[in-house]
Amino acid sequence: MKVNLSVITLCLGLLILASGCSTSKMKKNATIEGREWSLVSVQSKDGLTKLTPAEDQKPTLSILEGRVSGSAGCNRIMGSVVVEGNKLKFDKVATTMMLCPDAMNLEDAVLNVFGLANNYKVTGTTLELKKDSEVLAVYKIK
Repeated sequence: MKVNLSVITLCLGLLILASGCSTSKMKKNATIEGREWSLVSVQSKDGLTKLTPAEDQKPTLSILEGRVSGSAGCNRIMGSVVVEGNKLKFDKVATTMMLCPDAMNLEDAVLNVFGLANNYKVTGTTLELKKDSEVLAVYKIK
């Protein structure tokens, strides 16, 4: 009986430990991570105008486990991102190298956001990438 009680106690202890192993980072970032976002608008590279994508050039963004991927409109994007609370920092974002003359202004603006954004806000199905309080890009859940 002592052996059975020890085994049961051990199993319960392992179960309790395993349930606490989910990272707080995943819990905090559940609203931005694990979703595919589609661009609604982005601030132009010079910061003077708002650009909206054509239907056939919808940039997308996905963030999961420290990685960012998606499309900048023409080219695929990939890189790393650190997300802590509502703060974020994109790093080593790279793209494929296709030339799409009709999409390059939008693409340049999208890529510019990765170097500037330092926080985000999710409201319902909308994601805002921001530098301090300035909204740089708006995405919707795809």
